[in-house]
Amino acid sequence: MIRVALHVVAGPRGGPRTYGVALAEALERRDDLDLVVLTDRPEAFGGIATVLLRGPRPWCDMIAVSKLLRDLRPDVYHNTKNVLPWRMPCPSVVTLHDLAYHHHPETFGTFSRLYLKYHHEHAAKHADLVVAVSHHARTDMIETLGMSGDRVRVVYHGVAPQFRTPDKDRVCGLAEPYILSVGTIQRRKNLDVLVRAAAALRREGRDFTLAIAGRRGWKTHEFDAACEETPVRLLGVVPDESLPALYRGAAAFVQPSSYEGFGLTALEAMACGAPVVAAEAGSLPEVVGDAGLLVPPRDVDALGKALASILDHPELASELSAAGRARSERFTWDQSAADHLAVYREAAARGGAR
Repeated sequence: MIRVALHVVAGPRGGPRTYGVALAEALERRDDLDLVVLTDRPEAFGGIATVLLRGPRPWCDMIAVSKLLRDLRPDVYHNTKNVLPWRMPCPSVVTLHDLAYHHHPETFGTFSRLYLKYHHEHAAKHADLVVAVSHHARTDMIETLGMSGDRVRVVYHGVAPQFRTPDKDRVCGLAEPYILSVGTIQRRKNLDVLVRAAAALRREGRDFTLAIAGRRGWKTHEFDAACEETPVRLLGVVPDESLPALYRGAAAFVQPSSYEGFGLTALEAMACGAPVVAAEAGSLPEVVGDAGLLVPPRDVDALGKALASILDHPELASELSAAGRARSERFTWDQSAADHLAVYREAAARGGAR
């Protein structure tokens, strides 16, 4: 039986936290590995064996974890968010989610951008294996970081069961119909384009609510300017347990981002039956496939036309809803856990041969 130390930063809300917690839960359900989770938030992991990481993140990530690994003696260490300690006493796997800091540096503060650049390059050079969350992300790593393809494995995310069977008694409190987007409010997400498309649809006489859930990120002035044109419901960070009902009630879900490593919110929306419109950019076409409408990023007219077709044609909305649910069935956390386990075994074999 292989022993795995899984390092999950579970504090900030977002895709990497969802990934780390869901992966830990799926791995724990298996009987062919021994799991311990290293984390800043043990309470996020229920009855799973955990070790609390205390102190500033750079110190924990680069120094404290090395000492813990010497004491724990796992067969493999897996960091689920971009970082590899300086000294590794065991074989290692690192998940690199995307290279947004490189392609969209304007959406990061200077420290954050340099921090991410250093850790991605360090992990790309020294990890035994790297997990990419999509084929698009894998290609990007090979081309941008100069990685050898034989060290990068693609493992998709999954969808939690609550998104497939949302609580029908829970309501989200928004007036219907509403158009929804979920994610951090930042420049590369192109939410200003969504707001302007919504303003154009309203000028044509359509009545709906535009709702955006997520925390504010870096440099939101373009979004704020667009919001002066038309009303927008800013929901802030929505609790995980409320998301399924929010997705389920949406007349359309929009993911207009120019760059995503995976696109988990689009997948969650499809699992809940929301018709999806996504940018034809990054990994989104790979995740959404033909189960949603794809539009060029930052094209207000194209996005508006796609949304109008859903709002004006219930039969199209129903077709997209059914197609999204069917496509989402391909993505499960149990399958993701099985694929990660294969990576761990390969990394252990590679590390043992050094």
